[in-house]
Amino acid sequence: MKIGLFAHKAPGQVMLISIMILSFLTLSAIVVGLAAIARESRSTTVIENKALAAAAATACAEQAMDRLGRNELYSGNEVVEVADMECGIRPILFNAGTWTIETYAQVGQQIARFRLILSNRAPVEILSWEEVATF
Repeated sequence: MKIGLFAHKAPGQVMLISIMILSFLTLSAIVVGLAAIARESRSTTVIENKALAAAAATACAEQAMDRLGRNELYSGNEVVEVADMECGIRPILFNAGTWTIETYAQVGQQIARFRLILSNRAPVEILSWEEVATF
């Protein structure tokens, strides 16, 4: 005579219920793992896009410095294509012997903005170069 929880179960029902529970736990672990992989993939894409935007904005800054060094009348205010990406050079400001160059680029939803202050245009002397949140 069987006593307890499994007293009225047919042989094999306990095994079937155990397999179903283990299958559910395994499936749950797989779903959690796939969700973590998807989250990591999105994070990697954001980081890559930010790095690409920063590279494009940096290339724009270098172009602006080169053009300003070659032509004192260069005023910026243009969009430039760099390695199949677009970046912008905002109007260059001259104030009290310094030039301020601001550049930006966007890749996906990630934006990079740089502000450079030059003390001399030819040869180029950089006082500061920083990434800023907004202009």
